[in-house]
Amino acid sequence: MRLNYDTFTGRRSVFVCMAASLILLTWAAYAVCSQEIMKILSPYLSGHKLQAAMLIIQNGLAVVSVLIAAAFTERNRSMKEKFGLEMAPDYSLRHIFPVFVLAVLATFGAQFGLSHLLKVFGREAKAQTMVEMFRTMKPLTFVAFGMITVIAAPIAEELAFRHILYRFVRVFLYRKEAAVAVSLLFALCHVPMATMFHTKPFPWEMLVVPVIPLFILALILQWQYERSKSVIPSMLIHAGFNLISVFLLALEVAYGAGK
Repeated sequence: MRLNYDTFTGRRSVFVCMAASLILLTWAAYAVCSQEIMKILSPYLSGHKLQAAMLIIQNGLAVVSVLIAAAFTERNRSMKEKFGLEMAPDYSLRHIFPVFVLAVLATFGAQFGLSHLLKVFGREAKAQTMVEMFRTMKPLTFVAFGMITVIAAPIAEELAFRHILYRFVRVFLYRKEAAVAVSLLFALCHVPMATMFHTKPFPWEMLVVPVIPLFILALILQWQYERSKSVIPSMLIHAGFNLISVFLLALEVAYGAGK
């Protein structure tokens, strides 16, 4: 571990650290208070409507914290630099497609392999909370959450993880170590912690199946951020990956409805 003064020095590192801390504190506060928020909303909402409201709050907090963090990070820089929208001169968008194919094959391949491996040991992975929620959604609600998943989530998550948090961790770690740390955090943030820790016995399959494939995806996205010096390629790959996920889920919902 080291302080990477070559990447950030003086005032720049202070702003980046403050921005990353704001994002982490916002998510930590949500994780701690999520049960209390559900209790407040439960008299008015129930079942999948309550889960939908929690998902909106979660994504809303993520977007707001990222925007505030970006606004105060390196205030003397242009908007493109603040939000990581300026790509390296030697990088072209045509580089995205082969990496996108790699991301899809590696991530879904890992998920498929782990799911079947767990079945061998008699531990079948349950669907994530959002997947279960989508299965009984009305069509318009499904479309709305599909748009959140394909558009809002990649923008917020790439700005937060690939741009701000990664640059914060790079102050203290080497490039590879920082990429692994941020990618692991990205994967863990997609695990339904509240559900897991209230389930007996502890459902290890709910931890293993999402984390390892998403960790692989995050490493690929981080690699693209390093290559391009911009979040645009990782946003597009992330959005494309989520679009395929929603499409496969829609097929599953349609197939289930047709039974």
